[in-house]
Amino acid sequence: MIEEWAAAPLPARIALLALGFALAVSVVTDLRERRILNAVTYPALLLSAVCVLWLGGVSLLLEAALGAFICAAPLAVAMWRGWMGAGDVKLMALAGLTAGAASGWPSCLTVLVGVAVAGGLQALVWIAASRLRGRAPPRTIPYALSIAAGVTWAFVSGIALF
Repeated sequence: MIEEWAAAPLPARIALLALGFALAVSVVTDLRERRILNAVTYPALLLSAVCVLWLGGVSLLLEAALGAFICAAPLAVAMWRGWMGAGDVKLMALAGLTAGAASGWPSCLTVLVGVAVAGGLQALVWIAASRLRGRAPPRTIPYALSIAAGVTWAFVSGIALF
């Protein structure tokens, strides 16, 4: 993994750093305030898109955009139903953009599975913790933590680093 990182072109490393930074900041703000900031996701999306365009031109950008759509669409449906916030959708779009550029749009399915599993585990832990404290189960959970865990798992487990 470290060898792949060192061998990756500069724009790829910049895109991965933008994703990592956005995930880290979003986890903190989501845990503290239950918000994922546009001031984090929009610049990271723009920077990553520029890096993808720099790396592979329009064809790679289209592949990455398909990845962004694949990752964000299920969460967008959940947002439309009122089950999720728009920040989660944008953070997943960033993850999909990066994964799609790194390994093609099919790798975005690995990201989706990782995030879904992490989200289920996080929900179970939060419900169990609330019951142990004698409280009602939480109505919401800060999903940026699950997104970060699932994306990290997907990249560590097999998505090529550009």
